[in-house]
Amino acid sequence: MNMPATVLTDLVLLLLFLLLMAAPHTGGAVHEWLGVLLSFALLLHAWLNRVWYKSLLKGRYNVTRAVRLALNALLLLTLLGTLASAVPISRAVFAFLGLKGGLSARTIHVFCAHWCFLLAAVHLGVYGKRAPLARLFDAPRPLGYRLTSSGLSVALALYGLHAFFQRELTFPLTMQSSFMLWSENAALFLLDYGAVFFLFAWTG
Repeated sequence: MNMPATVLTDLVLLLLFLLLMAAPHTGGAVHEWLGVLLSFALLLHAWLNRVWYKSLLKGRYNVTRAVRLALNALLLLTLLGTLASAVPISRAVFAFLGLKGGLSARTIHVFCAHWCFLLAAVHLGVYGKRAPLARLFDAPRPLGYRLTSSGLSVALALYGLHAFFQRELTFPLTMQSSFMLWSENAALFLLDYGAVFFLFAWTG
């Protein structure tokens, strides 16, 4: 089975989002270049889903459609905020500009990045069932498989809720942190943030 470009792009975006949240482990320079890759991947994602933009002024808006539009608008705003605040604190990609962003710029960057991460998860949850990625796994399954899958999903979501509070993500989400949260174990860090991402996607 050939993997559609939209599926591959979404998988790349998911991986990039997780790696970008692990900035303490990747290092500053790698983090910045991953951000550049994310920007190009997002542009590709937008182009592959250009039909959605063309439909914005067509048809009637019910509550569901209005909520989806608001979600996408908030996601776009936090994404732009993340990218804009990254420029003055850059020490690699935009170092030639000679900008000296302080704690305020870092605080805004961490704030926008965390909200962007969570909103991207909700976005995936809302649109996932309509995406080609979902259809790859949409074949009929035995009852036992579905029950096991549902149980594992609930368990992972609960772990994501635990990780959310354990890592005190309320601090960056309320603009009370200027740095990405540190973890001595990179694998555990990615597991925790992956579970948090799953929690919000599952909820969405």
